[in-house]
Amino acid sequence: MALEIQDPQELWAQCLLNIERRVRPQSFTNWFKQTSVSHFDEDSLVIQVPSAFSAAWVEEHYLQMIKAVVREETTWTPRISFAVAQAPIIPIPAREEESIEDEQEEEIEVEAGPDQILLNQRYTFEEFIIGDSNQIALATALAVANAPGKTEFNPLVIYGGAGLGKTHLLQAIGHHAHSLNLAEKVVYVPSEKFMGDFVQSLRDRDKTSEFKNFYRSADILLVDDIQFLLHGEQTQNEFFHTFNALHQSEKQIVMTCDSPPGHLDGLEERLKSRFIWGLATAINPPELETRIAILHKKAERNGIRIPDDVAALLGNHIRSNVRELEGSLISLMAYCSIHKKELDIEAAKHILDELGPRPLELSIEAIQQQVADHFNLTQEQLTGKGRKQDVVTARHIAMFLVRRLIGSHFTTIGLHFGNRDHSTVIHAVSTVEKKCKNDPAFARQIEDLSNTIRRQNH
Repeated sequence: MALEIQDPQELWAQCLLNIERRVRPQSFTNWFKQTSVSHFDEDSLVIQVPSAFSAAWVEEHYLQMIKAVVREETTWTPRISFAVAQAPIIPIPAREEESIEDEQEEEIEVEAGPDQILLNQRYTFEEFIIGDSNQIALATALAVANAPGKTEFNPLVIYGGAGLGKTHLLQAIGHHAHSLNLAEKVVYVPSEKFMGDFVQSLRDRDKTSEFKNFYRSADILLVDDIQFLLHGEQTQNEFFHTFNALHQSEKQIVMTCDSPPGHLDGLEERLKSRFIWGLATAINPPELETRIAILHKKAERNGIRIPDDVAALLGNHIRSNVRELEGSLISLMAYCSIHKKELDIEAAKHILDELGPRPLELSIEAIQQQVADHFNLTQEQLTGKGRKQDVVTARHIAMFLVRRLIGSHFTTIGLHFGNRDHSTVIHAVSTVEKKCKNDPAFARQIEDLSNTIRRQNH
């Protein structure tokens, strides 16, 4: 038959209409909707797919069907192959002349330290999923990135548990400021590497000046996991002088740690005092809506669409750590590929069973009970209508800890505390946060209670 259509994309579009009639809507959306072709004639068909995972899946499960469809639509029997489409690259001025192979790397260099330091290409503001648990941290990070060294947030300290996005925001600041030419020299360093570079400079006296000049000449210094600075007295002293030099020059300093800097035992008081010159802001565990959004984003990066019921199942199962959440989706994708199964709710249930039982998850009720016990109250008193000051204070603390440790939505918390309005919960959380900032003894009490609850429920 003489083909009326010769344009490769139009030919493939005609084939896709045929394929759509043959497969389930979910399967078409997952595996075919985002495809295109880079070459299509009677000898060769090259199908572009969003990811290597998609390529392996389509070739394994749908190659024979594609051959039949192409033959039906064109009479051709071309050799069919798959290629992963080039993902868009976030522009970084210094990389314009680099090769395509370099652009495909997961990490990009913004500024090398005494040894090479890299920023993860995906750790940008555009890739960060915003939710109630992290919106304040994101807003302050954006403010700093748009005016490094010019805001009141200098230093900015972002703190929270592992796997919640602290490093992502830290590096996003560097990407953003550098791409807008707001900072010529952006230095990102894990604190353990800062310590290692310092120790090396002590061993090799010729490198002492090089070390100091490098870190003290940064426009933005990004330090990850400052709690590890606690292991060296000399390192703390060197960081103190580095901090002073940068701050006096109105250069931006951003740090992350696992708890509020004032609570880091072993950190010198003079460092603690400087860390609170600016702002310390928390990232809390993501609420369910944010966990689901993270899963959809991760799936999109891999060129597939995750069904809503699968995202909800994974999001309900893994509550406190974004890395584990994304890891569960990767495990699910691998399982489906290896065992030739559709990515659906049954496959998700199976992979969660394979991953084994989760550690005991915190519940709102468990936090309520432990706060009530701490203040010598009953759980009914804590959630009831009582307005005595000691009861109200305990109730506010319980609401704050539920928000901090679980990341539940304000409305959900209100329902568990006597069907109170979400605005009441917001006020309670804000009250506790403000008192923590102004009253170190109270902040320590909250931190101790928080750690006790974590230990007793894991």
